[in-house]
Amino acid sequence: MQVASTMGGFSLGEADLLRRAMSKKKAAVLAAEQTKFIEGAKAKGFDQQTAETVYDYIDHFANYGFNRSHAVAYSMIAFWLAYIKVHYPTAFFLRR
Repeated sequence: MQVASTMGGFSLGEADLLRRAMSKKKAAVLAAEQTKFIEGAKAKGFDQQTAETVYDYIDHFANYGFNRSHAVAYSMIAFWLAYIKVHYPTAFFLRR
C-alpha cells in the first residue's frame, strides 16, 4: 500500500482497494489498477519500465505473500497453544 501511494500516486483508500483486488485475484480490476499505477508513477517522474517492474513485484507478492504470511501466523498460534497445553495443562483446560 505504501508503494502504491508513494510511487503510484494512489491515495491510501485507493491503495487499499488495490490490496483487496490482489488478495481476491480480480484480474479485471488488477489490469485497470496497473494502468493507473503506471500512469501515476510516470507523473511522479518514474520511467515506464521501472513502474512496470515495480507493479510486477507487487503482483508477484500478491500471488505468494498473502497466503504465506497468513500460514505463518496460523502456525505460530498453533505452536503457542500446543506449548501452553503441554507445559501448563491446568491453565489451558481451566474453565471459568
